[in-house]
Amino acid sequence: MKKKLREIFGDDLTNYLELLRAKLAFAEEIYGVKMNYIPLIIEEPIVILDKRDGKIKWLKNKKELTEEELQKLSEKMKRNLESGFVEALLAMNMSCINGPGE
Repeated sequence: MKKKLREIFGDDLTNYLELLRAKLAFAEEIYGVKMNYIPLIIEEPIVILDKRDGKIKWLKNKKELTEEELQKLSEKMKRNLESGFVEALLAMNMSCINGPGE
């Protein structure tokens, strides 16, 4: 599936998904708050990137998207990633967490 993900998103966005996973791991290390999912699409049904295995899944049942589902939703996910929307959601979550010494 990773190969298919690269075909659909290209190298830049696929690498960016890996960077988002690393950001979550870093935030967990610094703030001690566990976040396992990054929302990629927030309209129902919600689509997430699972930090633990790097797979794109449905939030409702944690099942990995099929190739057809991934292809169908790829434009919306690309738009959310390229526009900074996903990054903004992460930043909003992080602002709710008190940092060290606060």
